[in-house]
Amino acid sequence: MADSRPVRGKKQPSALRDLVNLVWFVPLIALPFALFFMFIQSTPWKMFPDFFAVSLVFSGCINLGLWVTDHVLRPVLMRRYEADPRLAFYIAGSNLVMSLIGALAALLVINATLVKGFIHGARDITVGLVWSLLFGVMFVGVALSVRFYKKAMERAGSERELQLARRIQRSFLLSEFPRRPRIEVHAENISSREVSGDFYDVVTPNDSEILLAIADVSGKGVPAALLSSMLQASLRTQAGAVASPAAIMRTMNSLACQRTSTGQFATFFLAAIHEPTMTLRYTNGGHNFPLMMRADGSRRTLEVGGTVIGMLEEMPFEEEAVQLETGDRLVIYTDGVTEAARADQEMFGEERLIALLDRGPRDASAAQVVQRVLEGVREFLGDAEPGDDVTVMALRVLPGKA
Repeated sequence: MADSRPVRGKKQPSALRDLVNLVWFVPLIALPFALFFMFIQSTPWKMFPDFFAVSLVFSGCINLGLWVTDHVLRPVLMRRYEADPRLAFYIAGSNLVMSLIGALAALLVINATLVKGFIHGARDITVGLVWSLLFGVMFVGVALSVRFYKKAMERAGSERELQLARRIQRSFLLSEFPRRPRIEVHAENISSREVSGDFYDVVTPNDSEILLAIADVSGKGVPAALLSSMLQASLRTQAGAVASPAAIMRTMNSLACQRTSTGQFATFFLAAIHEPTMTLRYTNGGHNFPLMMRADGSRRTLEVGGTVIGMLEEMPFEEEAVQLETGDRLVIYTDGVTEAARADQEMFGEERLIALLDRGPRDASAAQVVQRVLEGVREFLGDAEPGDDVTVMALRVLPGKA
């Protein structure tokens, strides 16, 4: 059901104000018309007052008709044809019809008052309406051009704001990652729009631990980016004070439930690695199951946790501990990877991702693993554009003393 209340913060057109504005606008428009018709008829200047009076009546009647269109007919058309791409033509047609009605009224007023006998028959009425139609088309065209220009400028301003938001958001996503003796991490994000609903983060709260996070907020664009920024801020605020990934996830879930009134939610994977013991503790909040590729060739997924965050405030989250060994690799990704669909609607899928990783060299760096996944998705899509944000994070366990 459409909300008929005025949009807060946006000025609504005032019918009374526009009617009052006709007091100065009508004479202004009448002046060039009077001069035009004097010119084409080679009339002396002493006749200017008469021509101006006639033009004044025409301008007044036609603009009054356009005022009726703007404040009576147009709101009805916009409610009825809001989603119809032909709405602009309906409005333009209404303006033309009302301008003709205004012109006809002007002819009758002039004939009855200023110039009696101004209309001698149907031919004079037809000529007057044709002139009015020509000028009406011209004015409607100018009005539409001005409107489209304003919309184009507004769109350009919005695009500049989105580009700025994108640059700010990109500054929050790491491009250089912490260097640790036993752990190598790399991640990349490819946004399907100016701003992304995905985010990743790598936080080092102390010298012995490192936190890995990746999230995918429902929806796209600015609303999703705002929630992802809030979650990232919450993560970093808690990173130094809360030791348990599950406890951090519970706090973020509570915050998301309290702050989101739009029904948004997010999948979230969070892991904490204690480097001296090479123990990884994680919790998975409804996220795609990360793939752990063991050095011995075995494989497992990290599934323990709970549901998505932002849905149920009291939802519990569990965590699991996994022992890491030299040569192990962990690949964390958002559904923009597995659900990437090409023109025939076939998706990239988890099986294709696993096969891609299995074919890769065992000694590939974390950055090489990420690039391999991204290139695999690009090659699979071909000319098709990704329909969702794509984020990939990879971890590799380096040799060294535990």
